[in-house]
Amino acid sequence: MKILKSFALAALTLALGCPVFADEAYDVIKKSSTLEAPDTSQAIMMITNIEKNGAQEVRQMNQYGNKKNGLVNTVFDMRSPASVKDTRVLQMEKNVREDDRWIYMPKLRQVRRIPMGERYKQFVGCEFTYNDMGVRKVDEDDHTMLETDVSVTVPGGKTYKCWKIKSVPHKKSEVEYSFRVQYIDKESYLPAKIEYYDKKDNTKIMKTYTTDAWQYLTSKTGKKYTMRMKARIVNGFTGRQSVLDIKDPVFDAGISDGYFTQQFLSTGKAK
Repeated sequence: MKILKSFALAALTLALGCPVFADEAYDVIKKSSTLEAPDTSQAIMMITNIEKNGAQEVRQMNQYGNKKNGLVNTVFDMRSPASVKDTRVLQMEKNVREDDRWIYMPKLRQVRRIPMGERYKQFVGCEFTYNDMGVRKVDEDDHTMLETDVSVTVPGGKTYKCWKIKSVPHKKSEVEYSFRVQYIDKESYLPAKIEYYDKKDNTKIMKTYTTDAWQYLTSKTGKKYTMRMKARIVNGFTGRQSVLDIKDPVFDAGISDGYFTQQFLSTGKAK
């Protein structure tokens, strides 16, 4: 009976143009983009910019996060170097419209909203963009399963078993690429690798993201979360790369709502 059901399913898949793979691709990306977030989070983030000639610059920032009604708010507070110190970015997740993003620029002493048309730009001078620092919603793209069993080895030597999925944005004006090919790890559901294809020539990879390290972390309340500990973006045209390392993460320890306000952006003080 199981064999007959398998043949029937295969025949149905061929007859209907592979809807099973389409559904599987959507389900995988949905799970990847909706991994449970802690109620609160704090961490130190180190971003190392590495030029093609090997020159390096390290940037340090504090990260604060909370979850309200299932929606995640995140603040990034730059601490060094002096050229970006006190620059702060607030991201506020929304259900029915695009997420809000705000930035405080200390040299101008001004808080301003980051419009959709600027979210493809570099995040405080690194290869990550503002879009990269958030999680893209599953319904913003069309997803197609390309392969169901692919091995991916990332810098540092870790090998993942992955689904390979092509994701094409509905609104290409809001992103810096033509489409993405995502390699989703079957254990963690994190993206092991993402290839971003250029808008002008969609045969060329404009940048590549990798999750170089991740682990399960236990929060102060005993819950376990999946955490990216090291991630990397490599520019396919310049060879420049940015490596993000997470230090001293703490989950579900409580945090003031005052961090997630424009007042904190402009003063650095959470009341």
